[in-house]
Amino acid sequence: MKHYMDISRIKDEGYDGITESNTGCFEVGDHINITEKWDGANASIQLDTDGSLLAFSRKKQLDYKDTLRGFWNYVQSLDANKFQDLGNRVCFGEWGVGHTVKYRQDAYNKWYVFDMYDLDTGQWLPQTEVKAFAESHGLEYIHVLYDGAFISWDHCKTFLNSPAYGEFQEGIIIKSQSKLNSSDVRQPFYLKIVNDSFKETKIKNHIKKILDPEHLAEKLKAEEEAKTVVTKARVEKELYKMIDEGILPEKLQPQDMGMIAKILPSRVFKDVMKEESDTIDISNKYIGKAINALAIGFAKEIVIH
Repeated sequence: MKHYMDISRIKDEGYDGITESNTGCFEVGDHINITEKWDGANASIQLDTDGSLLAFSRKKQLDYKDTLRGFWNYVQSLDANKFQDLGNRVCFGEWGVGHTVKYRQDAYNKWYVFDMYDLDTGQWLPQTEVKAFAESHGLEYIHVLYDGAFISWDHCKTFLNSPAYGEFQEGIIIKSQSKLNSSDVRQPFYLKIVNDSFKETKIKNHIKKILDPEHLAEKLKAEEEAKTVVTKARVEKELYKMIDEGILPEKLQPQDMGMIAKILPSRVFKDVMKEESDTIDISNKYIGKAINALAIGFAKEIVIH
């Protein structure tokens, strides 16, 4: 199966004062597409060799026993004969199930298409083709906030807090159409900006003055740094991923804490290392334990109300 790409958050010089830029695929005048980031479950479809439709979560193929909270059933309700032009392509979208952001009730149990990938060419399709496919097949295309020339990141950020599906919005996805399928992994052609209300991190100060560094214990320093990257939103999002992957039941109970404690800390740590390794001191021998402790603490707060 084809996995959907990991989309990095913007790391523009001057944006947080810390990180190196990853915005090289975006230049003034380039054609970009900005869509709302839907906080649901990543789901995709593709044709089987017999012409039937296959359904997938982010990591595995679905079936009648593992439906991704109804997505498999939704795909089975589609007329596969009308999707034969999908060919050897994968259609990706977000299945509208409850995660962290709360949407209008009528926004749930819908599939919001946002991308297509051609398995023959190894290329992502332009958004004009993705939208045309969705509309011609009666599918919901993700809400577009802007489609035009790239002006600046400040301009892009004006589309934050413009929710189409409820009162809140997780963030936005900015997709370069001019440099679509660029091979430079350090300068991705898709980037995301997360709203302050849904921040996965709290950005550290560029320079933090320490009056008595010789008396600052390494353990306490690790705990303070961990608090900047481990948030309730980050832990909650990881728990929902575990539900989507079938590791945890849809309705979490206190008795699930054993499994959560066994698996969740390493997942949160891995996510932090992927997204935030340049904002914390990874050489600090206490940082892993500090991150794990916060992850479990937030998990207990979420599961044991």
